[in-house]
Amino acid sequence: MTLSTLLEEIRLADAKYHHGNLKEALISAGLEILKNEGLEALSLRACAARVGVSHGAPKNHFANLSVLQAAIVAEGFRQFAAAMRTRMADASSQGKAQVMAAARGYVGFAEDNPDLFRLMFSMERQFDIYPDLLPASQEAYAVLRDVSRYISPETCRHPVHRTSVETTLWSFLHGYASLKANRQFYTSNRETGKDPELEDVFPRFEFVEPDDG
Repeated sequence: MTLSTLLEEIRLADAKYHHGNLKEALISAGLEILKNEGLEALSLRACAARVGVSHGAPKNHFANLSVLQAAIVAEGFRQFAAAMRTRMADASSQGKAQVMAAARGYVGFAEDNPDLFRLMFSMERQFDIYPDLLPASQEAYAVLRDVSRYISPETCRHPVHRTSVETTLWSFLHGYASLKANRQFYTSNRETGKDPELEDVFPRFEFVEPDDG
């Protein structure tokens, strides 16, 4: 080993030490790469370089890229839930306002994080292999479950269970958000030249104010 190589190893080891929590730093680096460079640029080596550690350092926490992606996706779901709840906190407490606020948070997150959003909903949910995925994804879905109680079951053709309402809301929001994030709308508003607004195409749900008592 040459002196320059030895000094570089010392520098990288020192950088790793000062990160304090390398695992969290690598997840944050992955989120930044997805945000600024896209899904194709995400790799263990790229995250290591962004954090400033050797390309082998991530193996201490992530055996391979799939494990790192699972950790990034779990954090993505937590941020996703927070984005919806933040919109809801700023809205009126009325049922319809809460539903629309959650909807805007859902779509806004997808627009702001298209590559992360794509990865979140394309990665296989192997909860036995990636245990952090289950509570994180459940946290996000809990927001939709919460606001769906403001939608009358009569909205659905076969309102057998509240799941029917949750799935109806989720199906619409995810479809619209995916089209919006991927810029895949074929038709635009003839007057504005822009994509159809969420409010313009939102299903005509019947809203209720549930008795929480």
